[in-house]
Amino acid sequence: MGMTPSDGLIMPSRSGSIDPAVMIHLMEKHHMSPEQLSTLINSESGMKGISGISSDIHEIEEAAADGHHRALLAHKAYCYQVRKNIGAYVAAMGGIDVLAFTGDVGETSATVRSLACQGLEFMGIKLDEEKNRNVGSIENFVIISADDSPVTIIVVANDDERLVAWETLRAIERNALLQAANAEELPIPVEISAHHAHLSQADVEKLFGPGHQLTPMHELSQPGQFACQEQVHLVGPKGRIAKVRVLGPTRKETQVEIAMTEQFKLGVQPPIRQSGDLAGTPGVTLEGPYGTSVIERGVICAQRHIHMTPEDAMRFHVRDNYVVRVRIEGERQLIFGDVVVRVNPAFRLAMHIDTDEGNAGNIQTGMLGYIEEIQSRH
Repeated sequence: MGMTPSDGLIMPSRSGSIDPAVMIHLMEKHHMSPEQLSTLINSESGMKGISGISSDIHEIEEAAADGHHRALLAHKAYCYQVRKNIGAYVAAMGGIDVLAFTGDVGETSATVRSLACQGLEFMGIKLDEEKNRNVGSIENFVIISADDSPVTIIVVANDDERLVAWETLRAIERNALLQAANAEELPIPVEISAHHAHLSQADVEKLFGPGHQLTPMHELSQPGQFACQEQVHLVGPKGRIAKVRVLGPTRKETQVEIAMTEQFKLGVQPPIRQSGDLAGTPGVTLEGPYGTSVIERGVICAQRHIHMTPEDAMRFHVRDNYVVRVRIEGERQLIFGDVVVRVNPAFRLAMHIDTDEGNAGNIQTGMLGYIEEIQSRH
């Protein structure tokens, strides 16, 4: 919702998003105080303010059916805003799989659901009007999309109390884990991971010749992984990065990891991802001494992460895919958020950050980090 619940859609009694100049106008021309403005946008606006009769969607729909002009305006404005926001999020997300209606209005107003979906067939949102009209009591969810709709439209039963209880239990557990972890601060070795490439065997042969095998140069901290003698050049739409180290062993699919500042040099915009999560990532051209290889996807900025064994995870009171904050002490002490914990028996304890992040904190390989907080669990 932004900074406060008053942002976003028109709500029963809240204004939703408005031009900030409206507030200035009300202060200058109508001499309203901050307290009066707060009351206005939180308690006397939205559907209640537009209709002039109620904040209840059913009372507004009844009045609109009887020809009440302001009730009809409130209803039309609300449905228009819902439809416009659906379109905005479809654009921002590059398409959607599911459109869900929930809460008092979403669960109980077939008219709002119908008008919100009206004209969105070109986005793959096709409502079955009969299913929509016949939604009764909902235990979990009900599908109301047409059978041939690319996007599934559902009505979901809302249960605020259960969600609050669930999140409270998670917060209690998180606090207990933190207290246990903080009773004894356990250090994590930090390593700077420079840009590098993981190659498939097919790309190894394209770049270095038929039958070529990667040549180990030295072992890395993670068991079984090694830096290779081989290097490649990366070529993007805008520029190139020379002499990027290849890491072994070969993988099923080629993956290139670069720092955020290097994306501008290449002219690509890779997402921040965990290793191996390559869906929707940009590609690049790789040059080797024998030839070139054009990969359609595989360039990422690596999500900062910690490798742990299951025994390490028990000591740190975390699990695989937990997201934590890590404090690294030094001349420019920093706390890194969004650090993913990765647990595997084959791992060795180490936190990996890229060169940009290392430079920001004057961090060098061998420094120590300490888990400050568990941000979330996946």
